[in-house]
Amino acid sequence: MSRKKEHPIQQYGKIALRWVDMYTGRFVIGILLIVASIIMVTEPAWFVSMIDALRIPYAVFLVAFIMFFFLRGNYALATAGGIAFAIIAPGLWRYWKPANETPAAMHADKHEIINSDFTVLHFNVKEKNKHIASVAEAALEANATIVSLQELRPESFPVVDSMLRKAYPYSFVSLKYPGYGIALYAQVPFTDTITLVSNNFPVLRGTVRVKDTDIHIFAATTSTPTNEKDYKRQAQEFSFITDQILLIQKPCMLMGDLNAVPWSEQIEKLLQATELRDSRKDLAGTYPAQSPMQIPIDYIFHSKHIRCAEFTTVGGTTSNHLGLLGAYTLAPEKKSPREP
Repeated sequence: MSRKKEHPIQQYGKIALRWVDMYTGRFVIGILLIVASIIMVTEPAWFVSMIDALRIPYAVFLVAFIMFFFLRGNYALATAGGIAFAIIAPGLWRYWKPANETPAAMHADKHEIINSDFTVLHFNVKEKNKHIASVAEAALEANATIVSLQELRPESFPVVDSMLRKAYPYSFVSLKYPGYGIALYAQVPFTDTITLVSNNFPVLRGTVRVKDTDIHIFAATTSTPTNEKDYKRQAQEFSFITDQILLIQKPCMLMGDLNAVPWSEQIEKLLQATELRDSRKDLAGTYPAQSPMQIPIDYIFHSKHIRCAEFTTVGGTTSNHLGLLGAYTLAPEKKSPREP
């Protein structure tokens, strides 16, 4: 009886596994995994920072890698995978830790009502979105106090504006700079608005008054670092955003598609310099919206004067980004020891 001929892919797979099981193969693969993790963490070049955005899929791969070779009894490779995972884990671990505050899902399960002073919604609408009305519908359903929409275009803006205007009588819009179309909508009046610009990079700053407190709202979207030129441009944009926030000592917020992951050098420097805090309670990935695995590149940051009571993503639209919705309270001012 003749043996069934194996498919070439099966043959190559067996050859690959035999090579991996050899000591030389184990050593080479183990070193490659560990070096790859070190490069991701240190980000020695612009293209590495772009690859580092894929740290989550890489971490998932490493977990599967460790389990596969551990079950096969190949403890050398399983250990190498474990070392590689341990190197990248610190940048990711905090997004899987239990949040200090009860997540939105647990509130919903307990039918609890979130008490907040105001709510904020951010959405990258997708620049060439042919069905942008779905994003406006999601914004209306969220009924946030303040709404930030980004990647608007002159031809798509009227659709959104006509839908939101009744619920949001106050707006602040900048469509002058291609690729950086931004609109801020509010249910309360803007007491001050200004478009801050550096090298054709706009940052919108609007001030609203909530419970007799002025809150400065910054909205920006940075360049996508797909090449060295754009990487340097994005670094300059982050520097400009940082400088503008440092000029404000009062309660402030920054929202936008910043095209950088939370563990990136850009975001870490921004938070360290400004002392802003990420509203995220967990990973809350936003891009690409239609993928089963998203990376977090959209943000709502807040100063120490503000507390985030609830934070969640918003989907179900034609945008390639999930939206972000947060509920916030104003932190009570600390009294001096002599004050009653």
